[in-house]
Amino acid sequence: MPDLKSIESVYLVLAFVVPGMIITFVRAQFFTGRMRSLSESIVTYLAVTVLYYGLAAPVVEYVLSIQEPGRQKIFAWVGLIILLPALLGLVLGILGQNDIFRRLLQLCRINPVHATPAAWDYAFARLRGDHFVLVTLSDGSTVGGVYGGRSFASSDPAERDLFLQEIYDVDGGSWKKRTEPQAILIPAKEIKHVQIWNPKGI
Repeated sequence: MPDLKSIESVYLVLAFVVPGMIITFVRAQFFTGRMRSLSESIVTYLAVTVLYYGLAAPVVEYVLSIQEPGRQKIFAWVGLIILLPALLGLVLGILGQNDIFRRLLQLCRINPVHATPAAWDYAFARLRGDHFVLVTLSDGSTVGGVYGGRSFASSDPAERDLFLQEIYDVDGGSWKKRTEPQAILIPAKEIKHVQIWNPKGI
């Protein structure tokens, strides 16, 4: 890392680390939300930034052409270093979450490693709207409920706990909503496996 005691080093970090960090951070929100430490990721940030500047070459040329200080120059640099990387990270996150790149590569008979590191993250990141879930606990009992906008599935690999916004009593194929309690938090150590249904299929 550069010595941040000098203003030149601060500019170097802003120019060559921040864009890659922003792209990586925004993209990560569509997968696990987790990021490695700066010391582990600095080379990745530099590589992503260089690639970003290559794609944004016309914008970089325009920003560098602004010589006079003022709002135009400030806005141009903010756009180049913060706003465009955030937009690129958003696009990459949406495309990645929907497996667009992976499908294109598979059409070319290439099978890359999936960007999402765990099946837990993959399953819950792709749920849209309310879904019925049936959680089998470690003792063999089950808990039925709804996973929706007010529910939560932990993205921490060390603690895969699950919060369900509604609880249902499940009797065969019949689901009956409980009034008390209204929600449940299930610790990771209690979860054996989870089954998921679209409400239209119940």
